[in-house]
Amino acid sequence: MAHPLLWPKKQFFYPIGNTPATCFTQQLAPEDAADVLLLGCGDPRSIMFTVHVDLGDKRALDFTCCDAESAVLARNIILFTMVADSDPNDAMLDNVWTIFYHFYLDKVSLNRLLDQCRKLVDMSTTVESWSSSKYGGVFRFCTDASLLQIRDMWIKYLETETLSQSEKEALSLSFSAGMKNVLKTQKGVTTTAFRSAGPLWANLESMGADHFDKFWTTGTTSKPASHINPTFAYSLSGRRFNAHYGTDPLLSYHLAVPLAPTKLPPRSPVTKLDELDKAIKVQFRAWCTSFRTRLLAKTPQIVIRYFIGDALAFCQTLYHCRLLDATETGVYTTPWGGSKIHLRDQDYSLDAPNRAPLNFNIIDTSNLSDHLGLLNVLFATTRLVRDTWSSILHTHSLRSLFLSGAHENLQRGLLEKACADIPMLSLLLGLVPCRHLSEITSVSSTHEFLRMSTIKDTQFYDLLSWKKPLKQKISSDEPLRCDANRLGEFFFAMYLKMFADENMMEMLKNARLGKLRQTLILHYSRHSFVAFLDLAKSRVETDWTKAMKRFISRIESDKTLLMGLNNYQDLSCSLHLRDVESYVPSVLQASSYLFQGLGWKDVPKVVCIILVVPRQSLKSLEDMLPDEMTPPILQCETRSGVVQNIFSSIRPIFGSVETQGRSTESKINIREDAKGWNGSSSLTISFYVPAWFLSTSTEVVLSLRSTLVTMTTLKPKLGEFLTVYSASVMDRQHVFFSRHRPDNLGEVQSLLAMSRALKRRNHTSPVLETIAVNFDTLRMQASSLTNRANVVNPKDRDALSAGAIVISKQISDFAILVTFDEYEKVLEFPLPVDGSGLKTRIARKSFYVEVEAHILADPLHRRNFSFDPFPIFLDNSLPKLSNVHYLHLDRLPALDFASNYNLKWLRMHLGMAFSDSEKTKLYQKEARGTLVELKDTISRILEQFSVHRKGQPLAAGLSCSSQGEIHTLIFVSEIKLDLTSNTVVADACVLPLTPSIAPLIATGLRKILDCNLFAVETLEDEVIAWKQLLPAFAERCRTWKHTVNCEYLSKGIPVSVTVEESPLCGCGQGKNLGLFSQTSAWKSFAPFVTRIALAPLFSTSFLEGTLSAHSEALNRAIIGEERCMHCGNPGNPKLLACSACKVAKYCSAPCQKADWKKHKASCTVIK
Repeated sequence: MAHPLLWPKKQFFYPIGNTPATCFTQQLAPEDAADVLLLGCGDPRSIMFTVHVDLGDKRALDFTCCDAESAVLARNIILFTMVADSDPNDAMLDNVWTIFYHFYLDKVSLNRLLDQCRKLVDMSTTVESWSSSKYGGVFRFCTDASLLQIRDMWIKYLETETLSQSEKEALSLSFSAGMKNVLKTQKGVTTTAFRSAGPLWANLESMGADHFDKFWTTGTTSKPASHINPTFAYSLSGRRFNAHYGTDPLLSYHLAVPLAPTKLPPRSPVTKLDELDKAIKVQFRAWCTSFRTRLLAKTPQIVIRYFIGDALAFCQTLYHCRLLDATETGVYTTPWGGSKIHLRDQDYSLDAPNRAPLNFNIIDTSNLSDHLGLLNVLFATTRLVRDTWSSILHTHSLRSLFLSGAHENLQRGLLEKACADIPMLSLLLGLVPCRHLSEITSVSSTHEFLRMSTIKDTQFYDLLSWKKPLKQKISSDEPLRCDANRLGEFFFAMYLKMFADENMMEMLKNARLGKLRQTLILHYSRHSFVAFLDLAKSRVETDWTKAMKRFISRIESDKTLLMGLNNYQDLSCSLHLRDVESYVPSVLQASSYLFQGLGWKDVPKVVCIILVVPRQSLKSLEDMLPDEMTPPILQCETRSGVVQNIFSSIRPIFGSVETQGRSTESKINIREDAKGWNGSSSLTISFYVPAWFLSTSTEVVLSLRSTLVTMTTLKPKLGEFLTVYSASVMDRQHVFFSRHRPDNLGEVQSLLAMSRALKRRNHTSPVLETIAVNFDTLRMQASSLTNRANVVNPKDRDALSAGAIVISKQISDFAILVTFDEYEKVLEFPLPVDGSGLKTRIARKSFYVEVEAHILADPLHRRNFSFDPFPIFLDNSLPKLSNVHYLHLDRLPALDFASNYNLKWLRMHLGMAFSDSEKTKLYQKEARGTLVELKDTISRILEQFSVHRKGQPLAAGLSCSSQGEIHTLIFVSEIKLDLTSNTVVADACVLPLTPSIAPLIATGLRKILDCNLFAVETLEDEVIAWKQLLPAFAERCRTWKHTVNCEYLSKGIPVSVTVEESPLCGCGQGKNLGLFSQTSAWKSFAPFVTRIALAPLFSTSFLEGTLSAHSEALNRAIIGEERCMHCGNPGNPKLLACSACKVAKYCSAPCQKADWKKHKASCTVIK
């Protein structure tokens, strides 16, 4: 396992999600099938919500769900199957709600639960019987063991009825005591429900905390009940109540709906807890109905697969199966025990009729990066991400900013978690953080920032996603050229950061900065780092031996990591086992004596040690209270005199060691005790070591990793070296040696086969051109990239050798165009580059041109809107969005502005689309720039519709400042809540005014120009930006199909950026226009308009301050203070309203006069 082995004394049960449901498919075009891998999947809220709101409501959905907790998946299947069996019109869905969310049940709900469990148990006697059941086509199992574990959980739920009276009383006491203990520390202070309210978080006020208190007091969201819910009684911790202290049904739902005035029930904002509960049950019922409808369809096109086990191990297994076409992988299922993953042949073998996905276009890892380490998650998943533009990997984090350095810059936080220069890491992974691909996103995290500004000690939900480079050709096999010595230095710099906890100077520094707590959570072992090196070796084209030699030499001479050399043998062993590079010497004479005594005729460079730890030796750890300390890390050591070697990749199995044979080398077997923790067997621990340093005087030790916490807490019990147990290698009862791990003979061969198969595949892939990375040698960061254009055509070669002038010109953030004479070649780069300082090298005799461009590591520096900031790619003739997400407008709740409800939340939200620096520029016309102008226009349209027009249909006209004529009409019908993205979106239609269309709509155009047009002046650069943006806004909500004659195929996207031409194709004109058709004044425009989803644009979260503690712009937004429409200043002493429209306000007469040219276009409309 890549993660260090934790003592699993404290394990929380997460039966209910603690973040609002999201739509997994919002990055996919509606025609794309969705193969989704959910690691740490948790409850099924987002699967159901995805089915409910998916824009591609006919697309094939295939979910592979992985969770370490069998109770989570057992509960999920109960929910799904009860929904499938329910009648939407009866009360059964209310029972389903109660069963899934309540700690206590009424008798009717309990009986329905037990009936469902009996049905599921009867259907699952074998995998074959399950597959042939009515559920087997949709709900499938990745391994036979997963079904057996889930079935065992259903049986346990049934057995609660047959417990003895004393057992029932003990279980009941566990529930009541557990709930009281949570209330002792959390009552009145738990406000995590704000996250589920999105932009309306401030309107939730105390209801979030009050709901939590009520739920943990009664165990229900409605009237009290008396029967414990069996589905909360069992988990990995055994038969007892162990629900996480943050559990609350409220958190899984979108509270913005009941908190805002909408056109759906309850319409007006709720103010009472019972109203809030009713509102989220309405959402639950809607999701269930959509899910049931999909299941009962003639062709459901949905499969949900289940695997119980470790997420990192599962990823390794899937990749192993994909690379070697083997379903029996030898990968261990969990960090503890000897169970190994054997994928079902019926679903995963090469000849399976409907083979399960082995790579995915959507991978969601929940917040596993908080528990397993970001790098471990990245190394495990990156090879499972499909090579398509739309593919995305989510590695979100739900972390306390107080513990990790209060309110740190999020980019700095990413750098710390990644332990490396982000551009170089991205190049080696083949994945780039979305934040580095674009400075713009359609997803809002502003409520997180605002909450952070008001409550300092709070968690921040950091939405971190990764995508493939934005290139025309995407391939994981493309090699990366780099200097070997520089690469070795990069590896060493990353190595130091991954194991910074061994750097005492860094620890003391963190202590001074108040960041010590974050260094207590350790995620990486030398095995983790070697997994990265193995990945890097398959990606680079360099003198690998030279690079590794530089890396190893730096480690050997390093003085910063206190335990660096103590872990060196572990590192060299892992390098050898994975065939990354071998530094393990041959066996020495002293080691030969040891193995000769064991009857070994020859000794391999690496051997496996099996240490048998008597159960009594674990007592000091087993007696430790769960909350006594952070779970300690177990490790093995070899000690000989003063020499200590630490090994962190160890396999613990409760059981006994059996040997066979006496005269020669004994055959060793580990007999596992099925009772595990509940039994009394010894703990066997196996691990690989280089054989050369072993001698008859060596001791083998099980110990705890030394940290400040373990030294403080356990040193009195275990001694200075935190030794749990030790034995001499000569102790034939407790120390054994084997050539391979006794219970997994093919493990090493499997690792080698994977590494060699990957390198062989990459080596044989045809490579014409490669990217070279150049380093900043001072910081060991990737500073620039070099791409080469090979000139092949004889005519072009003649021109080049004759001295043709070569021109290199940037044409996008990721591409440079090389031209000379008739030659043209687009050189693509995997990261955004700066075209202002290009270096062009011309080889006129060797016939190639190289272009070196500096990497734009921070998109904040990329403000050139001459390139399309909203790129759309054609993939098999189908447009694919990059930084704007898809949504189903007809499934979103519409806001009701007719009543005079407080809209400060909306004005604040629209204001938060601007970063602090952008807010400053907002009132400085000359400094605004295209992006600020664009954001401001969108904000003004949305505010005009909601605040000033009270939700009445709005026609807005965008005019070009240089020409004065309207170039685009935008018709807004409604503003809706975009729930998964925590923002709002206008359901609108757009009509670019072209010379060919103008005569056809002349009458209707005169009417809206004369009476109610909201005119907005746009500068020339903003006109281009709108032409680039409109195709994305149209594509994101498209329910129609592009035709074979689509203009995008012949002219590109956008079709044109000139003022008098349309940027859109004609495929969507007049199709599915929403409420547009209900406005009689717009009827004549209907055949020519295209529906769009118009929404605010936000800065990616780390780019710059979206707020600051004393931000005047933020304070102004929060209190809803009005400002002068011209200069942005407050009144002097008060603002003066325009006498005509009474809406526009100014601080002085000169400001009103200066703004009149811009304001007069809309003044008569407002009047």
